Amino acid sequence: MQHYFGTIAAGKAILEGGEVHHLLNVKRSLPGEQIEVSDNNEVYLCVIRSIDPLQIDVLSKVEEKREPDIDLTIAFGVLKGDHNDLIVLKGTELGVSKFIPFTCERTVVVPKGQEDNRIARLRKIAVEGAAQCRRAAVPSVSSYKTLQEVLAMPADVKIFAFEALSGGGDSIFKIAKSIEKRKSVLVVIGPEGGFTHEEARLALDYDFQFVSLGRRILRAETAALQVAAILCAASEEE
Repeated sequence: MQHYFGTIAAGKAILEGGEVHHLLNVKRSLPGEQIEVSDNNEVYLCVIRSIDPLQIDVLSKVEEKREPDIDLTIAFGVLKGDHNDLIVLKGTELGVSKFIPFTCERTVVVPKGQEDNRIARLRKIAVEGAAQCRRAAVPSVSSYKTLQEVLAMPADVKIFAFEALSGGGDSIFKIAKSIEKRKSVLVVIGPEGGFTHEEARLALDYDFQFVSLGRRILRAETAALQVAAILCAASEEE
């Protein structure tokens, strides 16, 4: 069943822009076809009544939990190539709520402003990924931040992945099991070259927990997805 994001009002589902294009021109949907529409973290079963004009009626609310029981933000050092795309696409599928790309001392590709075409692309990827896995909400992708801006952000649980702790420090499994449901979690992952010791000390000043991701040094995009998978899966345990 196709999944879209729109607005539910007075028993109707309203789609806009790219969602309308996808329904009419990509999927070539027809009257009588049932679809899902998400609005404000809720999912609704709908039926297409007509194509011209487009009319979509709500049949019922879907009583099914699809979001993790934590509000997970993954902040990642801006990477080269399409590795940023991978973090957002797969992180969306895993259940991440927000992505924050940031720059730090070892960032290789430094953006020229707070937003560019890559941010627009990442936001588009988040929408497509959320629709593909039928999420109730589309994760947000922020404009570029600095590491210090990220470290200063509030969260109930703040985790700093530091590769110098490989094989030591607190285990991500241990931390995941200790996080209560409905808490906000901020995880900070470094770029290709990792964090400097000065940046690690700054994270300590902002009360971050340092975590080891295992006995091996992981690529930045692998580290981000490993953390997302473990934290989201742990939050969904009954």
